[in-house]
Parts: sequence; C-alpha cells; structure tokens
Amino acid sequence: MTIETVGVVISIIVAIVGLIINIAAVGIYIGRLDGFKDLVNFKFDQQDKKLEKHNNFITRVYDLERKDGIREEQIKVANNRIKDLEDIVEVK
Repeated sequence: MTIETVGVVISIIVAIVGLIINIAAVGIYIGRLDGFKDLVNFKFDQQDKKLEKHNNFITRVYDLERKDGIREEQIKVANNRIKDLEDIVEVK
C-alpha cells in the first residue's frame, strides 16, 4: 500500500466516524425534541385541568347567584304576605 492509499483510507475512516457522530448528534437532538414535546403536552394537560376547575367554579358561582336571586324574590313575596296579613289584623 502506498502512502496515498493509506491517506485515502484514513480520510474515508475519518469521514465515516464524522458521519456516525453527526447521526448520533441528530438522534440526541430529536430525542430532546421529543422530551420537549412531552413537556409541552404535560403543561397543556395541566392548563386544561386548571381551566376545567375554573369553568366549574364559574358555573357554580352562576348557579349560586341565580338561586340567591330566587331566594330574594321569595323573601320579598313572603314579606308582602306578612304585611298584608298585618294590615288585615290591624283593620279588625
């Protein structure tokens, strides 16, 4: 083997090693992207849970306010009945 042939073989070996290193680096990068994607999906799931809790809270508050309005109306009606009965008792 001549020196030129040895140089070519060494160049090919170096190129193959470089290619392997680049492929490994790309694999690591893609793996990190998958990990990042999993993290983002996890965060979105957490936000969805928080949003669902918030929406349930808003719904409960709305229901309570509606029931409170109904109770206030019932109290007004009861007070009017009491006043009418008091007026009837005073007339007699």
